[in-house]
Amino acid sequence: MRDKSQRLVSLCLLTIAVMLLPAGGGAAERHPAIQRRVMAFYYPWYGTPDGPGGAGRTVHWGDIDAANQDIAASTHYPSLGAYDSHDPEIIDQHCRSAKAAHIDTFIVSWWGHGSYSDRAMDKILQGCLNHGMRACIYYETVPQPQNAQTAAADIVAALEKYGSHRAYLKADGSPVVFVYGRAVNELGLIGWLEAVQTVKASCKGGATVIGDQFSYGAARVFDGVHTYNTAGSLRELSLDELSKWTVGTYESWVRLADRADRISTITVIPGYDDTKIRTPGLAVERYEGQSYRIQWQQAIAADPHWVLITSFNEWHEGSEIEPSVEYGDQYMGLTAEFAGRFKATSREDRPVVTPGGISPEQKDLLRRRLAQIPIAVLPGAESMAFWWLLEIGTGPTLLTWHQVADGELTSKDYRLLLYCSGEHYRRTVRTTGDVDEALVQYLKAGGFLAALPSRPWPFYYDEDGDVVNQSRRFGLTLRMGWEQPPEGISLWFVQPSKRLPHVPARFDFPTIGDLRWRGFFAQDQREHVPLLRLRKGRTEYLGDAVAYAEPADGGKVLYVWFGLLDGPHAEPLLYDVFTFLADRLYP
Repeated sequence: MRDKSQRLVSLCLLTIAVMLLPAGGGAAERHPAIQRRVMAFYYPWYGTPDGPGGAGRTVHWGDIDAANQDIAASTHYPSLGAYDSHDPEIIDQHCRSAKAAHIDTFIVSWWGHGSYSDRAMDKILQGCLNHGMRACIYYETVPQPQNAQTAAADIVAALEKYGSHRAYLKADGSPVVFVYGRAVNELGLIGWLEAVQTVKASCKGGATVIGDQFSYGAARVFDGVHTYNTAGSLRELSLDELSKWTVGTYESWVRLADRADRISTITVIPGYDDTKIRTPGLAVERYEGQSYRIQWQQAIAADPHWVLITSFNEWHEGSEIEPSVEYGDQYMGLTAEFAGRFKATSREDRPVVTPGGISPEQKDLLRRRLAQIPIAVLPGAESMAFWWLLEIGTGPTLLTWHQVADGELTSKDYRLLLYCSGEHYRRTVRTTGDVDEALVQYLKAGGFLAALPSRPWPFYYDEDGDVVNQSRRFGLTLRMGWEQPPEGISLWFVQPSKRLPHVPARFDFPTIGDLRWRGFFAQDQREHVPLLRLRKGRTEYLGDAVAYAEPADGGKVLYVWFGLLDGPHAEPLLYDVFTFLADRLYP
C-alpha cells in the first residue's frame, strides 16, 4: 500500500509543473470567471432536547439558563435563544438575515457522513435556495485511516450527495469544498495533492477545493487559499497596529493567490473570545465595531475574489455576527454596509508579475544542471523550496521514513538531501533513533543535507511531539533567537560577499508573518561560508540566515532561515541557493 501511494504521488509530482505554471511564463492573469462573493462560516451543530434535530439532549450549548440569558458553552447569548440547528424556522431566519446583510454563501461546518451537522445539510441547502443563497461544506477532519484515499472518497461521497443541489456553491461550474486547517495538517500538502487530484478525477463535474493555508505550496495544491481565524494575529493589537497588520497581510494573501492564478480570499472577524470554554483562552477586542470596520475597509482595498466572515454563529468562540443580547444587530448592520460596498464593484483585471527577475531561460539552465544531481526529499515537504523545484521542472525523489531507516538513503544514490518540512520529523521507525543514525551515516559518507524548512527549527520535535532537537547532530548549528523581534531597533540582512547575485546586498528584516528567528552560527566546522547574515543596528551580528558548512564529522550542510522563503526575495534566493548547491556538487 505504501508503494502504491508513493507511485500515485510521484505521478502527481511529474505533472504538477505543467498543471501549475501560470500562462505566460511568470505573469498570471486574475481569474476572470470567479464571481465576487461574501461568505460566512456557519455552524449547524446546536441542538436542544426537544428540537427537530432529534438529539434528545442539549448539543453544543452546554447548560442553558434562559431566565438569566446565559449559556454554559457560549460567550454571548443569541437573540433567538438557544436554538436547534435543524429547525427550518431558525434556518429560514438565518438565511433571511444573511441575505439582508449581503452574505450570499454559508460555509457549513461538516463533520462527516451521518454526523449531526451532515443531517442538517439538506435543510440548510433548502433554506439557502428559498432565499437565493448558496452553501458548501467546510471539511473539518479526515476519517480514519487518515490518508489521501480516505479523504478523497469522503469528499467525493459528499459531493455526490450535495454537489448537484441548485443551492450548492459552484465556481467555474464545479462544486466548492473548503478544507479546514486541521484536515490540511492531517495529510500535509503532499497528501492533499493526491487527494485533490483524485477528487477532481472522480467527480463528473470536477471540484474546486479551497485549502486553509496561506503558503506557496498550498496555492499550488488547492484551487484557492484561505484562513479560518486571524485571532492569533490580532490578539492585543491596538486599532493602529491592527490597521497596519491588515494592510500588509491582506495584500500578501491576495498576491499569493493571484501569482498562482488561484481564488483569493480574505477573512474578517468581528472579535473573538473563547475564554469561557478554554483555559486560559484567547480574546480579541471588538473595539465597539471599529476592528471589524478596519478589517472590511482593508479587505475591500486588497481586492480579493471572496471575503469570508468568521463567523455567522460560532457562539463558543465569541466570533459571531448573528444578533445577540450583548450586541444586538450591530454586526449584521456593519456587514450589510461593507459587503454591499464590496459586491458593488468588479475585481480589477490586471496582470500580476512575479518579482525576482529570474528568466525562464535561467530556470531552464538551472533545471538542466539539477537534473544531473540525484536529489531526495525527506517526508513532509511543504516549504516553498520544494514546490518551486517542481515548478521549474525538477523531479526529486520523495523518500519515506522507512526507506531512510532501512538504509536506502546513501550519498551514492542521492548526492543531495532536502529537508523542506516544518519542525517535526519521524525519529524512530523500528528502533529508537534509527532515523537519526541513518542521517548521521549519510553525512559521514559525504552526503549533502540542505535544510530549507517551513518552520523555524528543523528536526526539533519527534513524531510524538516531544522536543528532541537533533539539528546540531546533523550539522545545523542553530541558536535560539526570539519569538518576536525586539522593538525599536533596526534589523537587516546583509551579504558578507556577493554569493547570492540576484538577492539584494542588504534588505530589512520582515515586519509581518511568522518572525521567529533561529540563526546559524559557526561551530567546529571544517568550513563555514556565511551567505546572508542578520545584523542589529550597525554592527551586531545575530547569526546567519543562509549558510553553508562542512561539519567536522563529515558531509556538507546548507541552512536557509524559513522566513526568507515567505518573503519578497524568495524566488531569486532559491535560484541563487540551488545554483550554489549545484556549484558545490559539480564545481
